Amino acid sequence: MLPDFEKIGHNTYLWTSSAYLSESANETPLLLLFTWNAAAARHIAKYTTSYQQLFPTSRIILVRCFTVDMFRAASAYPSLLKPAIDLVAEHTKSGGAVLVHSWSNGGGNQVNEFAKAWLARFGTRLPMRAQILDSAPTKGPWMKSHAAISASLPPTTFWQWFGGIAVHLLLAAILLANAVRRKENKMVVLFRELNDDMTFNPKVPRMYLYSRADMMVGFEEADEHADMAEARGWAVTRVHFENSAHCGHVREDAAKYWASIMDLWKKGLRVD
Repeated sequence: MLPDFEKIGHNTYLWTSSAYLSESANETPLLLLFTWNAAAARHIAKYTTSYQQLFPTSRIILVRCFTVDMFRAASAYPSLLKPAIDLVAEHTKSGGAVLVHSWSNGGGNQVNEFAKAWLARFGTRLPMRAQILDSAPTKGPWMKSHAAISASLPPTTFWQWFGGIAVHLLLAAILLANAVRRKENKMVVLFRELNDDMTFNPKVPRMYLYSRADMMVGFEEADEHADMAEARGWAVTRVHFENSAHCGHVREDAAKYWASIMDLWKKGLRVD
């Protein structure tokens, strides 16, 4: 469970501090969090609890991701994300600042669809003070995709025995379907769209958190994406970890992890 969070829409949860509604907008940040695919609530809570402590006057909007969301039509997202978009719009209209943190390609897909839905509705790019890409992105090579989907399977004997084969069959079906429809791999498209300056504002400082030991997102892939972002005008911060697993860098060095995030927030874009 996610303590103190209220479900407000499809995979969308809200926590509001007691001070949020009584303080001025510039004293009450909004944290917009997009979690990795099939993230367990107990794992998500480790991050939200720290965010609540670091930003005690904030509001947190949490958007979760499950495997079906990775295959959902883009046209479905504006209505699914409307409750969260409404709250972000209310917050930014009053002058409040937003920190956006996404994990893995699951969170990357959700924030990308959120930003595109925002652009379609308001004709502007999603207003952010700072953006964090955590354990992302990847272009989805076969074995990394296999590892990512396998990690979301139920921990039952059946799936332990047959899950790996089932995931290979799923990936083969996706590859065949893409070939028949002459479509790009969705992860390749996402890799490109996360650096689309028509959707994301290059003036917003961006930080990449990634590890050499990550088996689902290649260190070199995150580096490549950061290089591309810098070439398009983003001010990029890279925070490297050596031994942490996918979406688990905070366990390697929590002090380094959270200090990097707070530093990014302090130097983030301020909108007058």
